[in-house]
Amino acid sequence: MDYGPQNSRGFRALKVWLGLQQVGRRGCVQMIGDDIALARRLHRRAEEHPELEAFTQDLSISTFRYLPPDLRAGGEDEDYLNQLNQALLERLQRSGEAFVSNAVIGGTYVLRACIVNFHTEEADVDALPEIVARLGRTVDAELRA
Repeated sequence: MDYGPQNSRGFRALKVWLGLQQVGRRGCVQMIGDDIALARRLHRRAEEHPELEAFTQDLSISTFRYLPPDLRAGGEDEDYLNQLNQALLERLQRSGEAFVSNAVIGGTYVLRACIVNFHTEEADVDALPEIVARLGRTVDAELRA
């Protein structure tokens, strides 16, 4: 498994080949399409949530950030929001409830969800905004104290 037919190069194509043998082209297209649909769903949920601000959605990646309601009214302190979302990401990853990474878009620190696991379901995507908001409220209270 570590070496290809030449016994010297890595056989990385084996994973792709096995996947295609297992589910076929149609199966791969379906799984990729499902991931994209779930990312779009997450983006819509972030747009609808009063404590989240949706940023981007492309392919299977959605970005958003936690935005406390009192800062939504236009008095946003970008430095504080970046610090808050960075601390929130660390808390979220340590909690084990979900895993997202981060991105910086135009100087704004955002949470980045990349959906690529075929076990991810609509219920998982629907639960993420409230998990982020709940932990975001906690981190926000701690940082402001």
